[in-house]
Amino acid sequence: MLNLSKLSNIKTQCLFAAIMLLLSSCATFDKTNILPGQAVKGYGFSFAVPTEKPWFAVVYGTSHRIKLRQLNDLDSYSILVSLNRGPRTGMYQSAEDHLAALKHHLFLDQGAKGLIQHRHTEAVDSRYGELCIRHTSFNEDWRGRNNAGPAMVETITLTCPHPGLDNVLISTEFSRRYETHANKVDVESLANQLFASFEFTTED
Repeated sequence: MLNLSKLSNIKTQCLFAAIMLLLSSCATFDKTNILPGQAVKGYGFSFAVPTEKPWFAVVYGTSHRIKLRQLNDLDSYSILVSLNRGPRTGMYQSAEDHLAALKHHLFLDQGAKGLIQHRHTEAVDSRYGELCIRHTSFNEDWRGRNNAGPAMVETITLTCPHPGLDNVLISTEFSRRYETHANKVDVESLANQLFASFEFTTED
């Protein structure tokens, strides 16, 4: 004879499992199809991708680094977000100290072979925090070229202290690589849209 109580328990368990499966599928993050405005979560932070087309993750799931890309016919975009330890003596006391440290690092960095730098600027950017600094560069890139001539690369990087983690810097790099005959794009506006989308939390 069928035990109705046992049958009821089985139905309850099946319903619970179905609900959990549904919730899991809704919460799944599709790394191959990241839509504009969709939250991308990292360790103690999240952000939304700019532009009108989807992105995909090249590096995702580590606690300290996220790299996304978007490939098009005549250009490509990349976003690189990384967490790094601050100075050994503790976080910078002023944006000017942070800026001086960046300029020193760039002075020591000889750059990659095949990459010709046309211009660069480094400045304090207090719109995103009092210790934030911005690095902008415009380069000519001959590396790995199959097409005639170089690719052009515009990169804007914002580096700030992580507000939820002690003595940790978060660096966000937005880059566009494109053919010389590609349409002009306001890379700075896209970068600003990305930077403004960041939200932070405290991680235990």
